[in-house]
Amino acid sequence: PFTMAASSATLSPPRRLAVLGFLASILGFMTFTYYDNSASLVSMDETLSQRQLTSEWIQRHPQRGVSVWARNNFRPLSTAPGEREIVLFWHLPKSGGSTAKSIYRCMDQTIASRLNPTVSRTEEEDLIAFEPYGERGGKFVNVDMTTKSGMLRAERLGLVASGKVDILFAMDPSFAGEHLFDEQHKGRILCLFRHPIERLESKFYYLQKADWEKTYRPQWKNMSILEWATSQNKESNVMVKNLAGLGFHDTATKVELRVAMRTIEKRFVVGLTDKMQESIRRFNIVMNVDLTAPRNQQCMRRFFGHGNLKTNSNSHPKLEPGSPAWDVLAQENALDIQLYEYILLLFDQQRELINSYATSINDYNF
Repeated sequence: PFTMAASSATLSPPRRLAVLGFLASILGFMTFTYYDNSASLVSMDETLSQRQLTSEWIQRHPQRGVSVWARNNFRPLSTAPGEREIVLFWHLPKSGGSTAKSIYRCMDQTIASRLNPTVSRTEEEDLIAFEPYGERGGKFVNVDMTTKSGMLRAERLGLVASGKVDILFAMDPSFAGEHLFDEQHKGRILCLFRHPIERLESKFYYLQKADWEKTYRPQWKNMSILEWATSQNKESNVMVKNLAGLGFHDTATKVELRVAMRTIEKRFVVGLTDKMQESIRRFNIVMNVDLTAPRNQQCMRRFFGHGNLKTNSNSHPKLEPGSPAWDVLAQENALDIQLYEYILLLFDQQRELINSYATSINDYNF
């Protein structure tokens, strides 16, 4: 019988191949088992079959692949919302997050995001909820959710545990989820998603005009979108990286794609920018927004009574799929595109589940 001490020289070529294949299969199984039980969830080799990236595989492996911060600190979609749960809204740039913020400001939800420094009161030692804009409305907490230092300050002040906030808007969901929520104070995660190429296209045209933004890029005015996509755009699969806890300059693989897919399926209430009204309707159900209240009804009519009102929007030429600029951006964001296509499926699948959460017939009427 064969033993590990046997010399390969004593084996015939066919048997040698058979033995090597057997050992490879054992090593492959051990590696896959390590991945499934790994706390980091992202340290594996990128070799994954297409079967393992499908919804069927995910359904057969209930908790494998969910990012640790999401699995530990946020409630699964299989659990109906409680009377009051704090919401983390992942604000993807140029994907409708500003519109969502305006809607919930109108509905008098207390928001944690970022305020103009002249009114932010972030230099104060205590956590406060206040109305920085007076009669213009809107309740905010004196924290800055756009920087890690700001979120660490919010953590130190016990933002989520304080009960002073209803919804947090953050662009780094893994950092916010890890530092602001915990197993005693679990939250819900919402997000509006947009096709990655359309989002990048919008960013290119917006930031060359938006002189009020910290990331204003006037130099982009003098270049074509193809030139920008080829030489200036630094974004690559940012959705997958964010969900898997990678840094901006890290490289994402299909391992991280599977983590992102699984995390969104099990923890995210997904919305779509091009289906804004239906998305907000679902968010309202999850957040237990009382749509019998006249103020909230007025807000819904204001934003959706005569078609979708898009705030912070910017008209610009549209890229055609298959055009040179589209192809360059698609190549750099192939994993994000796969993730977005999966999100489209989830959006359709979640409708029945979200409707089952509803406590009032009014939830279906807006």
